[in-house]
Amino acid sequence: MKRRAVVVDDSPICRDQVCEWLEADGDVEVVGVAADGESAIDLITRLRPDVATIDLRLPGISGLDVVTVLMARAPLPLLVLTGDPTGDDPELAFEAIRRGALDLLLKPSIHDEDAVRALRAHVRLLATVPVVRHLDGHRAEGYRLQTEPGVRPPDGYRTPADPGVRNPDSSRAHAEPTPRASDGFRTDPAARPRVPRNPNDPAVVGIAASAGGPSALAAVLGALPSDLAACLAVVQHLPRGFAPSFVSFLQSRCSLSVQLATHGLVPRAGTVVLAPDDHHLELIDGKFALSNGPPFEGHRPAGTVLLRSLAQLGNAAIGVVLSGIGRDGADGLRAMRERNAVTLAQDATTSVVYGMPRAAVEEGAAQQVLPVSAIADAIAAAVVAQRRWRRT
Repeated sequence: MKRRAVVVDDSPICRDQVCEWLEADGDVEVVGVAADGESAIDLITRLRPDVATIDLRLPGISGLDVVTVLMARAPLPLLVLTGDPTGDDPELAFEAIRRGALDLLLKPSIHDEDAVRALRAHVRLLATVPVVRHLDGHRAEGYRLQTEPGVRPPDGYRTPADPGVRNPDSSRAHAEPTPRASDGFRTDPAARPRVPRNPNDPAVVGIAASAGGPSALAAVLGALPSDLAACLAVVQHLPRGFAPSFVSFLQSRCSLSVQLATHGLVPRAGTVVLAPDDHHLELIDGKFALSNGPPFEGHRPAGTVLLRSLAQLGNAAIGVVLSGIGRDGADGLRAMRERNAVTLAQDATTSVVYGMPRAAVEEGAAQQVLPVSAIADAIAAAVVAQRRWRRT
Protein backbone atom coordinates (compact mmCIF):
# COMPACT_ATOMS: atom_id res chain seq x y z
CA MET A 1 0.00 0.00 0.00
CA LYS A 2 1.35 3.39 -0.97
CA ARG A 3 1.86 6.00 1.73
CA ARG A 4 0.04 9.26 1.03
CA ALA A 5 2.08 12.45 1.44
CA VAL A 6 1.59 16.20 1.18
CA VAL A 7 4.48 18.57 0.38
CA VAL A 8 4.39 22.14 1.76
CA ASP A 9 6.91 24.64 0.37
CA ASP A 10 6.59 28.15 -1.05
CA SER A 11 9.14 27.44 -3.80
CA PRO A 12 7.69 25.75 -6.91
CA ILE A 13 11.11 24.31 -7.75
CA CYS A 14 11.51 22.81 -4.26
CA ARG A 15 7.95 21.45 -4.25
CA ASP A 16 8.49 19.70 -7.58
CA GLN A 17 11.85 18.33 -6.52
CA VAL A 18 10.60 16.94 -3.19
CA CYS A 19 7.61 15.35 -4.95
CA GLU A 20 9.93 13.68 -7.46
CA TRP A 21 12.21 12.41 -4.70
CA LEU A 22 9.39 10.98 -2.59
CA GLU A 23 7.69 9.17 -5.46
CA ALA A 24 10.88 7.73 -7.00
CA ASP A 25 10.51 4.25 -5.45
CA GLY A 26 6.79 3.96 -6.16
CA ASP A 27 5.73 3.36 -2.55
CA VAL A 28 4.86 6.99 -1.72
CA GLU A 29 2.19 9.01 -3.50
CA VAL A 30 2.16 12.79 -3.17
CA VAL A 31 -1.56 13.54 -3.00
CA GLY A 32 -1.25 17.32 -2.68
CA VAL A 33 1.07 20.32 -2.53
CA ALA A 34 0.69 23.67 -0.78
CA ALA A 35 2.58 26.94 -1.19
CA ASP A 36 1.34 28.83 1.89
CA GLY A 37 0.16 28.21 5.42
CA GLU A 38 -3.57 28.59 4.88
CA SER A 39 -3.54 26.22 1.90
CA ALA A 40 -1.50 23.70 3.87
CA ILE A 41 -3.99 23.67 6.74
CA ASP A 42 -6.96 23.33 4.38
CA LEU A 43 -5.34 20.64 2.22
CA ILE A 44 -4.09 18.45 5.04
CA THR A 45 -7.31 18.78 7.02
CA ARG A 46 -9.31 17.62 3.97
CA LEU A 47 -6.98 14.92 2.62
CA ARG A 48 -5.69 13.46 5.91
CA PRO A 49 -2.43 12.12 4.41
CA ASP A 50 -0.14 9.68 6.20
CA VAL A 51 2.73 12.19 6.39
CA ALA A 52 3.65 15.71 5.29
CA THR A 53 6.90 17.57 4.70
CA ILE A 54 6.96 21.27 5.51
CA ASP A 55 9.27 24.22 4.97
CA LEU A 56 8.55 26.62 7.83
CA ARG A 57 9.17 29.84 5.91
CA LEU A 58 5.74 30.30 4.37
CA PRO A 59 3.76 33.38 3.28
CA GLY A 60 0.68 34.26 5.29
CA ILE A 61 0.18 32.07 8.33
CA SER A 62 3.62 31.21 9.73
CA GLY A 63 4.97 27.70 9.48
CA LEU A 64 5.05 27.45 13.27
CA ASP A 65 1.35 28.30 13.49
CA VAL A 66 0.62 25.80 10.73
CA VAL A 67 2.25 23.08 12.85
CA THR A 68 0.30 24.16 15.93
CA VAL A 69 -3.04 24.17 14.11
CA LEU A 70 -2.47 20.88 12.28
CA MET A 71 -1.41 19.02 15.40
CA ALA A 72 -4.67 20.12 17.04
CA ARG A 73 -7.05 19.71 14.10
CA ALA A 74 -5.61 16.99 11.88
CA PRO A 75 -2.64 15.43 13.68
CA LEU A 76 -0.15 13.61 11.47
CA PRO A 77 3.58 12.96 11.24
CA LEU A 78 5.15 16.25 10.12
CA LEU A 79 8.73 16.29 8.83
CA VAL A 80 10.35 19.73 8.85
CA LEU A 81 12.70 20.21 5.89
CA THR A 82 15.09 23.05 6.57
CA GLY A 83 18.09 24.67 4.93
CA ASP A 84 21.42 25.78 6.35
CA PRO A 85 21.88 24.24 9.85
CA THR A 86 23.99 27.26 10.89
CA GLY A 87 21.34 29.86 10.02
CA ASP A 88 18.04 30.86 11.61
CA ASP A 89 16.04 27.92 10.25
CA PRO A 90 17.16 25.37 12.87
CA GLU A 91 15.82 27.55 15.69
CA LEU A 92 12.44 27.58 13.93
CA ALA A 93 12.68 23.85 13.29
CA PHE A 94 13.27 22.99 16.95
CA GLU A 95 10.40 25.23 17.97
CA ALA A 96 8.21 23.45 15.41
CA ILE A 97 9.17 20.12 16.95
CA ARG A 98 8.35 21.48 20.39
CA ARG A 99 4.92 22.32 19.02
CA GLY A 100 4.33 18.84 17.64
CA ALA A 101 6.28 18.26 14.41
CA LEU A 102 7.77 14.81 14.53
CA ASP A 103 11.29 15.32 13.19
CA LEU A 104 13.55 17.46 11.01
CA LEU A 105 15.96 16.89 8.15
CA LEU A 106 18.28 19.05 6.11
CA LYS A 107 17.00 19.53 2.56
CA PRO A 108 19.13 17.32 0.31
CA SER A 109 21.13 18.89 -2.45
CA ILE A 110 19.99 17.79 -5.87
CA HIS A 111 23.11 15.69 -6.52
CA ASP A 112 23.33 14.01 -3.08
CA GLU A 113 21.75 10.63 -3.80
CA ASP A 114 22.52 9.29 -0.32
CA ALA A 115 20.66 12.19 1.29
CA VAL A 116 17.74 11.77 -1.12
CA ARG A 117 17.49 8.06 -0.27
CA ALA A 118 17.66 8.92 3.43
CA LEU A 119 14.81 11.41 2.97
CA ARG A 120 12.62 8.78 1.28
CA ALA A 121 13.39 6.23 3.97
CA HIS A 122 12.62 8.72 6.73
CA VAL A 123 9.32 9.73 5.20
CA ARG A 124 8.32 6.06 4.86
CA LEU A 125 9.21 5.47 8.51
CA LEU A 126 7.42 8.54 9.85
CA ALA A 127 4.31 7.67 7.85
CA THR A 128 3.89 4.59 10.06
CA VAL A 129 4.08 6.50 13.37
CA PRO A 130 0.66 7.04 14.97
CA VAL A 131 0.03 10.48 16.42
CA VAL A 132 -3.11 12.09 17.77
CA ARG A 133 -3.98 15.51 19.05
CA HIS A 134 -1.18 17.68 20.42
CA LEU A 135 -2.03 19.14 23.84
CA ASP A 136 0.10 22.24 23.46
CA GLY A 137 -0.29 25.50 25.33
CA HIS A 138 0.51 27.47 22.15
CA ARG A 139 -2.41 28.92 20.25
CA ALA A 140 -2.14 30.11 16.66
CA GLU A 141 -3.67 33.56 16.24
CA GLY A 142 -7.09 33.34 14.62
CA TYR A 143 -7.63 29.70 15.54
CA ARG A 144 -9.14 28.08 18.58
CA LEU A 145 -7.35 24.83 19.27
CA GLN A 146 -9.31 22.05 20.95
CA THR A 147 -8.05 19.06 22.86
CA GLU A 148 -9.37 15.57 22.34
CA PRO A 149 -12.91 15.47 23.80
CA GLY A 150 -13.42 13.05 26.63
CA VAL A 151 -9.70 12.45 27.19
CA ARG A 152 -8.42 12.97 30.69
CA PRO A 153 -4.89 12.38 32.02
CA PRO A 154 -4.21 9.37 34.24
CA ASP A 155 -4.56 9.78 37.99
CA GLY A 156 -1.68 11.71 39.48
CA TYR A 157 -0.71 13.23 36.14
CA ARG A 158 0.09 16.94 36.04
CA THR A 159 -0.35 18.61 32.68
CA PRO A 160 3.16 19.27 31.28
CA ALA A 161 4.27 22.76 30.38
CA ASP A 162 5.49 21.42 27.05
CA PRO A 163 3.67 18.13 26.47
CA GLY A 164 4.25 15.88 23.52
CA VAL A 165 1.78 14.22 21.23
CA ARG A 166 -0.59 11.79 22.88
CA ASN A 167 0.20 8.29 21.73
CA PRO A 168 -2.83 6.11 21.07
CA ASP A 169 -1.06 3.19 22.74
CA SER A 170 -1.56 4.74 26.15
CA SER A 171 -3.33 1.82 27.84
CA ARG A 172 0.01 0.62 29.16
CA ALA A 173 0.69 3.95 30.83
CA HIS A 174 -2.82 4.10 32.30
CA ALA A 175 -2.55 0.57 33.63
CA GLU A 176 0.68 1.20 35.49
CA PRO A 177 0.51 2.67 38.99
CA THR A 178 1.75 6.23 39.24
CA PRO A 179 5.32 5.95 40.59
CA ARG A 180 6.46 8.04 43.53
CA ALA A 181 9.57 10.19 43.32
CA SER A 182 10.95 8.36 46.36
CA ASP A 183 10.71 4.89 44.80
CA GLY A 184 14.13 3.41 44.15
CA PHE A 185 15.98 5.99 46.29
CA ARG A 186 16.44 3.82 49.39
CA THR A 187 19.59 3.83 51.49
CA ASP A 188 20.32 0.12 51.17
CA PRO A 189 24.10 -0.24 51.71
CA ALA A 190 24.24 -2.69 48.80
CA ALA A 191 22.96 0.07 46.55
CA ARG A 192 25.73 2.55 47.32
CA PRO A 193 27.97 3.71 44.45
CA ARG A 194 30.47 1.09 43.29
CA VAL A 195 33.09 3.70 42.35
CA PRO A 196 34.49 5.88 45.17
CA ARG A 197 33.61 9.53 44.58
CA ASN A 198 34.18 12.78 46.35
CA PRO A 199 30.96 13.69 48.24
CA ASN A 200 31.05 17.06 46.47
CA ASP A 201 31.25 15.59 42.97
CA PRO A 202 28.08 16.26 40.99
CA ALA A 203 25.74 13.44 40.17
CA VAL A 204 25.74 12.57 36.47
CA VAL A 205 22.46 12.27 34.57
CA GLY A 206 22.49 10.56 31.19
CA ILE A 207 19.60 11.26 28.82
CA ALA A 208 18.86 9.53 25.50
CA ALA A 209 16.25 10.90 23.07
CA SER A 210 15.29 10.86 19.41
CA ALA A 211 12.08 11.87 17.57
CA GLY A 212 10.00 13.94 19.96
CA GLY A 213 13.00 14.37 22.22
CA PRO A 214 13.61 18.10 21.69
CA SER A 215 10.23 19.03 23.17
CA ALA A 216 10.65 16.58 26.05
CA LEU A 217 14.18 17.81 26.76
CA ALA A 218 13.04 21.43 26.75
CA ALA A 219 10.32 20.56 29.26
CA VAL A 220 12.62 18.56 31.56
CA LEU A 221 15.59 20.92 31.50
CA GLY A 222 13.34 23.96 31.82
CA ALA A 223 11.92 22.58 35.08
CA LEU A 224 15.32 21.97 36.71
CA PRO A 225 16.96 24.61 38.96
CA SER A 226 20.19 26.29 37.92
CA ASP A 227 21.87 25.15 41.16
CA LEU A 228 21.13 21.46 40.56
CA ALA A 229 24.03 19.43 41.97
CA ALA A 230 24.31 17.37 38.81
CA CYS A 231 25.72 17.42 35.30
CA LEU A 232 23.36 16.25 32.57
CA ALA A 233 24.85 14.49 29.53
CA VAL A 234 22.51 14.30 26.53
CA VAL A 235 22.44 12.20 23.38
CA GLN A 236 19.76 13.53 21.02
CA HIS A 237 19.59 12.07 17.53
CA LEU A 238 19.93 15.02 15.15
CA PRO A 239 20.80 15.56 11.50
CA ARG A 240 24.44 16.44 10.94
CA GLY A 241 25.16 20.12 11.57
CA PHE A 242 22.25 20.83 13.91
CA ALA A 243 23.90 20.21 17.30
CA PRO A 244 25.14 23.82 17.84
CA SER A 245 21.69 25.21 17.06
CA PHE A 246 20.13 22.68 19.40
CA VAL A 247 22.43 23.91 22.17
CA SER A 248 21.10 27.43 21.59
CA PHE A 249 17.51 26.16 21.54
CA LEU A 250 17.92 24.40 24.88
CA GLN A 251 19.85 27.29 26.43
CA SER A 252 16.97 29.65 25.63
CA ARG A 253 14.58 27.40 27.51
CA CYS A 254 16.39 26.53 30.73
CA SER A 255 18.47 28.16 33.47
CA LEU A 256 21.20 25.51 33.35
CA SER A 257 24.38 26.13 31.33
CA VAL A 258 24.23 24.19 28.03
CA GLN A 259 27.24 23.40 25.84
CA LEU A 260 28.56 20.91 23.32
CA ALA A 261 30.63 18.19 24.92
CA THR A 262 34.39 18.28 24.39
CA HIS A 263 36.95 15.55 24.97
CA GLY A 264 38.33 15.65 28.51
CA LEU A 265 35.56 17.88 29.89
CA VAL A 266 35.01 17.38 33.62
CA PRO A 267 31.36 17.16 34.76
CA ARG A 268 30.25 20.29 36.59
CA ALA A 269 27.10 20.89 38.58
CA GLY A 270 24.38 22.92 36.90
CA THR A 271 25.54 22.12 33.37
CA VAL A 272 24.17 20.25 30.36
CA VAL A 273 26.55 18.74 27.80
CA LEU A 274 25.29 17.62 24.40
CA ALA A 275 26.98 14.98 22.27
CA PRO A 276 28.34 16.61 19.10
CA ASP A 277 27.83 15.40 15.55
CA ASP A 278 29.09 11.94 14.66
CA HIS A 279 30.80 11.23 18.00
CA HIS A 280 29.87 8.90 20.82
CA LEU A 281 29.85 10.54 24.25
CA GLU A 282 31.08 8.56 27.27
CA LEU A 283 32.27 9.14 30.82
CA ILE A 284 35.72 7.59 31.30
CA ASP A 285 37.79 8.02 34.47
CA GLY A 286 35.66 10.91 35.62
CA LYS A 287 35.88 12.88 32.35
CA PHE A 288 33.77 13.02 29.25
CA ALA A 289 35.32 11.37 26.21
CA LEU A 290 34.41 11.60 22.53
CA SER A 291 35.03 8.76 20.10
CA ASN A 292 34.26 7.90 16.50
CA GLY A 293 33.70 4.21 17.21
CA PRO A 294 31.24 2.21 15.11
CA PRO A 295 27.60 3.33 15.19
CA PHE A 296 25.51 1.44 17.72
CA GLU A 297 22.22 0.25 16.23
CA GLY A 298 22.72 2.78 13.45
CA HIS A 299 23.45 5.75 15.71
CA ARG A 300 26.54 7.80 16.47
CA PRO A 301 26.17 9.31 18.98
CA ALA A 302 24.18 6.55 20.62
CA GLY A 303 22.30 6.77 23.90
CA THR A 304 23.27 3.25 24.93
CA VAL A 305 26.99 4.03 24.63
CA LEU A 306 26.60 6.98 26.99
CA LEU A 307 24.38 5.18 29.50
CA ARG A 308 26.59 2.08 29.62
CA SER A 309 29.55 4.28 30.49
CA LEU A 310 27.58 5.78 33.39
CA ALA A 311 26.76 2.36 34.85
CA GLN A 312 30.23 2.36 36.47
CA LEU A 313 29.00 5.07 38.86
CA GLY A 314 26.37 2.84 40.42
CA ASN A 315 23.67 4.91 42.07
CA ALA A 316 25.73 8.07 41.72
CA ALA A 317 24.24 8.21 38.22
CA ILE A 318 20.73 8.65 36.85
CA GLY A 319 19.59 7.37 33.46
CA VAL A 320 16.67 8.69 31.44
CA VAL A 321 15.17 7.55 28.12
CA LEU A 322 12.81 9.99 26.42
CA SER A 323 10.64 9.90 23.30
CA GLY A 324 12.19 8.36 20.21
CA ILE A 325 11.95 5.90 17.34
CA GLY A 326 13.69 2.55 17.78
CA ARG A 327 15.34 1.16 20.88
CA ASP A 328 18.50 3.19 21.42
CA GLY A 329 19.15 3.66 25.14
CA ALA A 330 17.31 0.55 26.34
CA ASP A 331 20.41 -1.65 26.76
CA GLY A 332 22.35 1.18 28.37
CA LEU A 333 19.55 1.92 30.82
CA ARG A 334 19.37 -1.76 31.74
CA ALA A 335 23.12 -1.77 32.45
CA MET A 336 22.63 1.22 34.75
CA ARG A 337 19.77 -0.41 36.62
CA GLU A 338 21.83 -3.57 37.10
CA ARG A 339 24.40 -1.38 38.86
CA ASN A 340 21.74 0.20 41.12
CA ALA A 341 21.49 3.54 39.31
CA VAL A 342 18.19 5.39 39.27
CA THR A 343 16.52 4.79 35.89
CA LEU A 344 13.57 6.63 34.35
CA ALA A 345 11.58 6.39 31.12
CA GLN A 346 8.99 8.72 29.62
CA ASP A 347 5.49 7.26 29.54
CA ALA A 348 3.39 6.46 26.48
CA THR A 349 0.87 9.20 27.14
CA THR A 350 3.37 12.07 26.82
CA SER A 351 5.82 10.53 24.34
CA VAL A 352 5.61 11.79 20.78
CA VAL A 353 6.96 8.38 19.75
CA TYR A 354 6.77 5.61 22.32
CA GLY A 355 9.57 3.57 20.78
CA MET A 356 12.75 4.05 22.80
CA PRO A 357 10.92 4.34 26.14
CA ARG A 358 8.83 1.26 25.33
CA ALA A 359 11.97 -0.75 24.59
CA ALA A 360 13.46 0.36 27.93
CA VAL A 361 10.29 -0.65 29.78
CA GLU A 362 10.11 -4.02 28.03
CA GLU A 363 13.79 -4.63 28.89
CA GLY A 364 12.96 -4.08 32.56
CA ALA A 365 15.42 -1.21 32.52
CA ALA A 366 13.21 1.56 33.92
CA GLN A 367 12.51 1.78 37.63
CA GLN A 368 9.96 4.50 36.97
CA VAL A 369 7.78 5.27 33.96
CA LEU A 370 6.74 8.90 34.24
CA PRO A 371 4.94 11.65 32.32
CA VAL A 372 7.37 14.25 31.03
CA SER A 373 6.11 16.76 33.61
CA ALA A 374 7.27 14.51 36.46
CA ILE A 375 10.75 13.63 35.19
CA ALA A 376 12.50 16.80 36.38
CA ASP A 377 11.15 16.31 39.91
CA ALA A 378 12.31 12.69 39.88
CA ILE A 379 15.80 13.73 38.75
CA ALA A 380 16.02 16.43 41.42
CA ALA A 381 14.83 14.02 44.14
CA ALA A 382 17.41 11.43 43.11
CA VAL A 383 20.21 14.02 43.12
CA VAL A 384 19.31 15.14 46.65
CA ALA A 385 19.14 11.53 47.87
CA GLN A 386 22.50 10.66 46.33
CA ARG A 387 24.27 13.58 47.95
CA ARG A 388 22.78 12.62 51.30
CA TRP A 389 24.01 9.04 50.92
CA ARG A 390 27.53 10.08 49.95
CA ARG A 391 27.81 12.23 53.05
CA THR A 392 26.71 9.51 55.48
